[in-house]
Parts: sequence; C-alpha cells; structure tokens
Amino acid sequence: MALLPSGLVVPALPYLLVLGLGTLLTTLLLLGFEPPVGKLHVLALLPWMAIGGMAHGFYQIPQPPGLYPEWVGPLFGAPAVYVTTYVVVAAVWLLLILLGTAIGKLDRVVTYLGATGVGVLIVFLGAMVWQGIGPGLSFTPLWPTVAFLISLALTAVIYFLVSLRWTGVVARTGIAGAVVLFAHTFDGVITMIGKDVLEGGERTPIPAMIMDVAGSLPTAPYLGSGWLFLLVKVLLATLVIITFAEYIEERPARGHLLLVIITAVGAGPAVNNFVLFTLG
Repeated sequence: MALLPSGLVVPALPYLLVLGLGTLLTTLLLLGFEPPVGKLHVLALLPWMAIGGMAHGFYQIPQPPGLYPEWVGPLFGAPAVYVTTYVVVAAVWLLLILLGTAIGKLDRVVTYLGATGVGVLIVFLGAMVWQGIGPGLSFTPLWPTVAFLISLALTAVIYFLVSLRWTGVVARTGIAGAVVLFAHTFDGVITMIGKDVLEGGERTPIPAMIMDVAGSLPTAPYLGSGWLFLLVKVLLATLVIITFAEYIEERPARGHLLLVIITAVGAGPAVNNFVLFTLG
C-alpha cells in the first residue's frame, strides 16, 4: 500500500530551482543570524502554518491551479507548498530580525513574527469568505467552525489533565506544548467530522487505514470511523509533549524547532481541510 498522499505533483524544473535557491539562501542566512527560538516561536509560527494550509486549499478548489493564475499555481501544490511557505516565512523572519536590530528591539521579533502572520491570515480568511459568497463555490462554514471550537475545548481539557499527571512536563513545554496538542487535535477532529458527518474521503493512506479499522468495529454504527484517528492523534501529540520536555530544557532552540515541525504536520492538513470543507 502506498504511504504517500494522492495528488502529489513535482513542479517543473524552473519552480524547483526557484524553491531550491530560496530555501538554501534563507536557511544559510538564518543559520548565520542564529535567532533565538523558544516557546513563543512555536505559537508565533502557528498562523503561518495555517496560511500554508489555506494556500494549498486555494490551489485545490475547484481543481489545480484553483484560484491561482496558471503560472503561479505549481508553487502551491503538494509538496511544493511546504517549501514555498518555508521560504516566505524565513524571508519575513529575516526582515524582522533586521528591523528589530535597526530599532533596537530584537527581543520583540517573535511578537512581530506572530502579529505579521495573524495579519496575513486575516487577509486569507477574508479571501476565503469572498470566494465562498461569490458565484461558483458554496460557503458552508458551520461544521469547520464547530470542529475548530471543539478542538479548542478538547485541547484545554486534555492539556489540563496532562498538567495534573505530568506537572513538570507542562512547566517545561508551556504554550509550545499546548500549540502542538491543538494542531493535532484540530486535525483529528476536522478529519473525523469530514469522514462521519460530511462523508468526505481521505487521500492520505495511514489515516484512511486507521479509519477503515474503526469502520470495521462493532462500534461503527454508533461512533462512526473517525474517532480512532482522533484518539491516535491526541495520544501521539501527548506522547511528543512528554518525550520532548526534557530535551527542550537541554537544547531549547533545537527542541522548539522540532516542535514547530511537529506542529506543522498537524496544523497544515487541518487548515487545508477547513478550507476544503468551507468552500465545499
């Protein structure tokens, strides 16, 4: 059985060169500046992950290149969208580091990074609503919004329970651990709703396999098949938080960067589904 999602398209050579050079240049510059990376960076980068998920969703509707001009569409297909998002975020981060250095507020860069991401995300949300209420696409935000709110509530409850059992873990991971848990809870909840309520398909093999297992159980007529995927996501995210707590204390920058990557694995697909379900 294939392990990669369906719909992956490698862009043409010119796009690969642009993305490759952009990745190399921004990475070398970030390594040169060596910006501090902490708990707040995981939170500050969350809206940028959502932007990446929305950018790919716009590519998929109604079909590639979706809402983009033909020439720019390949930058937002999968897996190119991950690299495109990285290059954009890295470039913004570098510019903010230069700005922070110039005005003597280098410690505020993480705040600027998060605020900039929120601003861009609001623009993307506005574009999604504009497309939804226009001709050609439906606008059905009810269930995606319900999924978002349920995810917030579940995250709060689960993280509180984790703090009761592993108080030291939550003290070390802080807001970064909550962000990781929310990203994967949101992915699990919206996937479950998409499968059991909206009767959508799943293009990623491993989640599809997990839901097939749940669908074969006697509980399927009552609980559906998406609950098992949600449970697996929550358990894995909790395990990551517990496992990384000590590593974050020993190697803060590297540990938090790894949490950023783990968060993106949940947040990107979750927001992508949010767009697809909202625009029907």
